[in-house]
Amino acid sequence: MTRKRVTASEKKQRHEWAVRQIDAGMGLSELTAFTAETWGCSRRNARDVVCAAHKDWLDAAYGSEEIDQRDLLFQQVGRLERIARKAENAGQFSAAVGAITALNRMMALGADQKGFRGHSNHHHRR
Repeated sequence: MTRKRVTASEKKQRHEWAVRQIDAGMGLSELTAFTAETWGCSRRNARDVVCAAHKDWLDAAYGSEEIDQRDLLFQQVGRLERIARKAENAGQFSAAVGAITALNRMMALGADQKGFRGHSNHHHRR
């Protein structure tokens, strides 16, 4: 079976589409499966698309002063809460514990504080 090569414009289209999905709140694992299904590519290629899109999304989100960091934080908290609820309902308790652990880590890093400005490990260029 021969595979069709992906053009640069198709790669760009996939990338921009994936960034929009991440921005809409889709989880990365779910997006990887959705990308493979939507674009008819392998899961490995889909994972590469999602990884690159996530990196660009993070750079845009945490590198821009225009983006409301508090709104971004609440989006992430909401995403983790949905993941925990969905995992628990599906009986995937380790995934639920992982999401709750991530929420707890965010709170420990000061995400619940008034002046929280994003990733503690992400250094801004000034």
